[in-house]
Amino acid sequence: MSRFPALVKLAAAAAIGATVAGGATALAGSDAVTAAHGREPANIGQVKNDVKAYYGDWLDASGKHHYSETSRFVTDTKRVVADAKRYLQQKLGKVKNPAIVLDVDDTSEITYGWEADNDFGFDPVKQQKAIDDGTFEANKPVLELAKWAADRGVRIYFLTGRNDKQGPQSLKNLANEGYPTPAGAYFKPKTTPPDYLPCGLTCNTVQYKSGTRAHIQSTGAHIVLNLGDQFSDLEGGYADRPVKLPNPMYYLP
Repeated sequence: MSRFPALVKLAAAAAIGATVAGGATALAGSDAVTAAHGREPANIGQVKNDVKAYYGDWLDASGKHHYSETSRFVTDTKRVVADAKRYLQQKLGKVKNPAIVLDVDDTSEITYGWEADNDFGFDPVKQQKAIDDGTFEANKPVLELAKWAADRGVRIYFLTGRNDKQGPQSLKNLANEGYPTPAGAYFKPKTTPPDYLPCGLTCNTVQYKSGTRAHIQSTGAHIVLNLGDQFSDLEGGYADRPVKLPNPMYYLP
C-alpha cells in the first residue's frame, strides 16, 4: 500500500434525523439539521474521534497514541483472519505450491499509533523515519496466520506499495517482528520497473499489485489468500480469496 501526501478519507458517517424524539424540531445548526440537509459531509473532528474509539485509543505517559487489544478493531481483525485461516486450511493438500500474499502497512504491520500521533495526515519524511526506526508493530493475527501457514509449507509473499528503496529496512523490521522469511517480497519500483509490469512506473495500485500477483503465480505458486486493508490491494484477480482487513483511517484507490 502506498500513501498520498494528504489524508484522502477517514470514514463515512451515518445520517441522522432532523427532528428529536417526540416530534420537537431540532435546533438550527445542530448535527441533526446538518445531516438532514444532506449537503455537508460528516464533521472531520468527530470522524477522527470515531476512528480513535474503534481502535480503543489510549495514551502512554509520553502522550503517544496506541490501539487497545480489546478494541473493535482487534475483534474484527481476528474474525476476518480466522475465516481466512479456515479457508486456507481447507485448501491444503488440494492445491500445489499454496501461497499467501500479504500487504504491509495496516495488514502485516499496524500504523495506528503513528497515524493518530500525526492527526491522521501523511508526511513521507515522517513515514521514512518510522520505517527506519521500526516504529510500526506486527498485526498479531496476521503474524500468527503467516507463521501457521509457513509451518505447513505455505509460501509467504509480501506485496506493498512502499517503494523499493524502503525494502531492506522494511524486511528487517518484519523479520524482527517474527514474520517468516518470505519466498518473495515486492516493493513498488521508483526507477526501473520489472518486465512483468507493462505499465512500468505509471502503474496504479491495482495494476501494480494484480500484475505482481500474476507474476508470482507464473513462478508456480498458487495464491490461496491475498490479504490487504485497501480494496485496491485486492482487485484484479490472481488469488483464490481476497481478504479485506479493517482500516477506517484512510482510503487509497
